[in-house]
Amino acid sequence: MGLQGVILSWSGVVADDENLHLQAINQLLVEENLRPWNLCWPKSGSPGQRELYRLQYLGRPDRERLPALWGEQGRVLSPKQLEELLKRKALYYQQALQGQRELPLIPGLRETLETLERLQLKVGLLCGQSAAEVTAFLERFQSCCPALIQLTDVGSYRVTGDDAGPIFSPGHLHRLLLQRMELPAQACLSIEATYSGIQAARSAGIPVLALATFFPLHMLQRRANWAVDGYHQVEWERIQNWFAGGQDRPSTPEAEAGSCKRSQGEQPQP
Repeated sequence: MGLQGVILSWSGVVADDENLHLQAINQLLVEENLRPWNLCWPKSGSPGQRELYRLQYLGRPDRERLPALWGEQGRVLSPKQLEELLKRKALYYQQALQGQRELPLIPGLRETLETLERLQLKVGLLCGQSAAEVTAFLERFQSCCPALIQLTDVGSYRVTGDDAGPIFSPGHLHRLLLQRMELPAQACLSIEATYSGIQAARSAGIPVLALATFFPLHMLQRRANWAVDGYHQVEWERIQNWFAGGQDRPSTPEAEAGSCKRSQGEQPQP
């Protein structure tokens, strides 16, 4: 079965906005008389705290992340409390977004969206945060990157944290997005940048391409089907060949040799 669709997970794949999410979360923690995370993402702060947050909480849907963060400090959130925190967090994120001057898009996203459109592949957007946060981000930067229109059109495929029910299972949002895209898992590729995203996609049976936005390449190669330093290393022809016939390299020796030189960072399907 050939490649028919691509899922773009938000964090580290579309947006480089984890610092804004953490800023909003820290504001909630302070208001709730809890200890904020001193990370100063991504360059300073406590190395131990930064590594713990990166491994356990980075990229997780807010409906998972907030209860886990509160539980880490001995607080248990009721469903009503969680809903109230989610609303406040979305508001604080949008406020932080307004002060953002630089375009926090992942390098190469613009060209990748254009390539996916040319290849006539369905593109699905998956974000574990609220729809209000996603919409605010896309509307804010759409004029700077017209290719984002693909993700904001009425007919676009999108799943956000608002679509998650009270019982959150691994891969739930990915499976829901597959339903909306009307595609089987084996005909889709999920692009991820966090451990939680990779685990969720693979639990839904979706092959994964990992971007080294937050983690070193060698740490992603053990978890994803393919891993690259950035969008500029993605070889769509190779990936399409694998989906079409299980081959992850071009058929001719000459093309294979050239491909190996260009993509030393990629990890073939195990």
